[in-house]
Amino acid sequence: MVRLICLNMSLKKIYKKKFIEMTNQEIYDMLDLRYTVFLMEQKIFYVDTDYKDQDSMHYFIKDENDKIISYLRVLPQGLKYEEYSVGRVVTDLKYRKLGLATFLMETVKKDLSGYPIRISGQAYLKNYYENLGFKTVLGPYIEEGIKHYEMLCTNEKISK
Repeated sequence: MVRLICLNMSLKKIYKKKFIEMTNQEIYDMLDLRYTVFLMEQKIFYVDTDYKDQDSMHYFIKDENDKIISYLRVLPQGLKYEEYSVGRVVTDLKYRKLGLATFLMETVKKDLSGYPIRISGQAYLKNYYENLGFKTVLGPYIEEGIKHYEMLCTNEKISK
């Protein structure tokens, strides 16, 4: 199990919104964060606007200035895989190592309890995703110019 570092109270609120519910500023912040991390920092040259955002649920955390600092999207069943899928997991460099992405991932798993989740995770994050309950089902393979693994979390419902 991945452990969360104690978070500042202002960083504990998770926003969950459909694309249509997001403000213009939130969409701008989301795209800016993804661009900054994936294109500028990681040098992954791909088209980020894949027309899947409009059908996804967006989970994010904002800082004290109301700017998105950690984000992921949940694709519905059938959009990319037969199962639900999580993608575009990203955290601003200044806020890494605080457990924000883990907090988002654990929230998604809880929200989708009983439903499996499939991801295409970057290879360097394989152990991270394994610690979240994902198992490798395919790979490694090249996606968007870098090595990935397809991973599945059965995400079984925990009975009380």
